[in-house]
Amino acid sequence: MGDFFWDVATSFPALGLNGLLLLVAGVVGWFPLLKYLPGIGSYVPAARLVAVMVALLICFLVGFRVADEREEAKNLRATLAAREADLENSRKARADDALRSAAIERGADARSKSDAEYISALEASSACPFDPGDARGGRPGGLRPFSAGGASRSLAPAPAGAR
Repeated sequence: MGDFFWDVATSFPALGLNGLLLLVAGVVGWFPLLKYLPGIGSYVPAARLVAVMVALLICFLVGFRVADEREEAKNLRATLAAREADLENSRKARADDALRSAAIERGADARSKSDAEYISALEASSACPFDPGDARGGRPGGLRPFSAGGASRSLAPAPAGAR
C-alpha cells in the first residue's frame, strides 16, 4: 500500500497539480499589486506560506522520485549484470562441453580402431562356435556347426549338483 501511495504522490499528474498550486500561490503571494485588492489582499501572507510549503513538498517528492528511480536502475543493472554473467558462464560451459565431447569422440574412435585391429588379428578356434563372418559384408556371421574332430561341448544345461 505504501508503494502505491508513493507512486501516486510522485506521478506526473500529482506533481503537475502541485506545480499549478505553486504557480497560483506564488502569483497571489508575490505579485506586487494583488495585496491592494480587497478580495485577495487578506490572503497574500497565507499564499506566501502555501507557496513555500508547496515548493518544499515538490522538492521532497521530486527527490523521492529521483532516489526511487536510481534505486530501481541500480537493481536493474545488478539483474542485467547477473544475466550477462550467466550467459558468459553458459558460453564457457558450451565450449567446454564441445571440447569434452570432441575428446570423448576421438577416444572412442581410437578405441574402436584398436578393437577392430585386435579382432582382425584373432584366429578362429574350434573351441568357439561363433563365426564373426566377413567384416567387409561378404559372408554373414553366426554360430558355426560343431565339427566331429573339434572340441565340442554340449549346450544342454549342467546337472543341478554339478555347480
